[in-house]
Amino acid sequence: MSVLGIETATRVCAAAIASGGKVLAEAAMEERNIHAERLMSLIDEVLARTGTSPQQLDAIAVSIGPGSFTGLRIGLSVAKGLAYATAKPLVAVPTLESLARRAAGSGIVHPLILSLLDARRDEVYCQFFTVAGGIVTGLDEPHDRTLDQVTEEIGSRDVFVTGEASDKLRAFVESARPEIRHSLRFAERPVSLCSGGMVAVTGEELLARGRTDDPSLLEPRYIKEFFFKTRP
Repeated sequence: MSVLGIETATRVCAAAIASGGKVLAEAAMEERNIHAERLMSLIDEVLARTGTSPQQLDAIAVSIGPGSFTGLRIGLSVAKGLAYATAKPLVAVPTLESLARRAAGSGIVHPLILSLLDARRDEVYCQFFTVAGGIVTGLDEPHDRTLDQVTEEIGSRDVFVTGEASDKLRAFVESARPEIRHSLRFAERPVSLCSGGMVAVTGEELLARGRTDDPSLLEPRYIKEFFFKTRP
């Protein structure tokens, strides 16, 4: 089984090919506002490196959110286009779950993971996960919270924090909630970034379970409402 993974939920723009639970090739860039321009070239790169044609793929997996409104729309648009063009299944991969899976695969021993992405101002997108026997399970649904609310949810629990908003929480804890900092461990930066490879691996696993999504109905999971700005 060969799955293309597409990740555009954050500043990371990435594509990867996975097969048999392993990442065969991954190409990524971390820069704002380059997703529309560079995503297809990254996809072409991983296809070329693995000697795979689009028709040889078994599925296309895409990071579905929460995350950047614009990034999510670009990634899903490309994924849908490929799914329609190749008649291959489309698999939506929850972004916060993908982050938790990457953390769990990094050798951590914490049974509780908190995935965080920036939601602007003093808010984050967040979700708690448990890890048991290598299996990552969500404890709640993805939601947006203020940093103060997140620390209330953490309470006295020992938590491994991952995701691009980890530094945002770390700074808040240091200044406003130093009494809980001993309970928190933060992922190293490479682990805390979104990964096209993890999207591909997770997509392959979901596909094996029979999980696919209808391209005509699938929409990004923004969590927050999205409003277009209009000029006065």
